[in-house]
Amino acid sequence: EEKVWPLIEAGKVRPLMDSTFALNEAASAHARMEESSHAGKIVLKVS
Repeated sequence: EEKVWPLIEAGKVRPLMDSTFALNEAASAHARMEESSHAGKIVLKVS
């Protein structure tokens, strides 16, 4: 943990993003998650 946070703060390590959905597409995001074929994070965008 002590070694990872400095890398994240420096932008050297980033989470892998699979897909981004608008909040009103939450059902589609959930369906994508249930497919279990995603690699990375599924993000809901609130705007």
